[in-house]
Amino acid sequence: MHGHTRGGYWQGQNELGLAFVVMALDLHHIRFDLTELDEVVHEMLALAVRGDGSGWLNVQPLVAEEDRPAEPPLFKWFTARGPAVPLGTWVPGHHKRNKWQPACVGLQHGGGGGATKLLEERGVIEPDGWHRRQDHIKRGLVYELPEGQDPKNVLMFLVDAMSQLVVFPLNGRWLAISFTQRK
Repeated sequence: MHGHTRGGYWQGQNELGLAFVVMALDLHHIRFDLTELDEVVHEMLALAVRGDGSGWLNVQPLVAEEDRPAEPPLFKWFTARGPAVPLGTWVPGHHKRNKWQPACVGLQHGGGGGATKLLEERGVIEPDGWHRRQDHIKRGLVYELPEGQDPKNVLMFLVDAMSQLVVFPLNGRWLAISFTQRK
């Protein structure tokens, strides 16, 4: 399933090619580098304070179109790898049906299988207390986080991991997009 936003609504297309509109979203785009994390961390804290599961944050490297590796559309359907430009997602902990759902981090990447081992070999170790739920060649890495995680540490893990799993040079610029469901 993939999609995009148009007019504040998230529109997508499933594996069968059927289009759908899921929800109205407010988006906040933040361009940053590793010397200017404060705005992104502030946005993460604002999402976490809500505690209602109505928002999340995506992070990915800024890559000019001419620098992106070519990915033919059919290649995406039949390859076992994730996207060439990695995408990190953080969902803050929240209540759902009177039950606490812990914060989660996901990372889609084109680095292939065994991403956890590759990251460890390159010095990127999952923080203490993180529970790895998935390390899949196409769907990527998913972690469940314990309560009280510092958003800055979460952001740095995502950036460090994506920097090591990408298959082409990065320019040091990043984009964070917070998605908040409209009430």
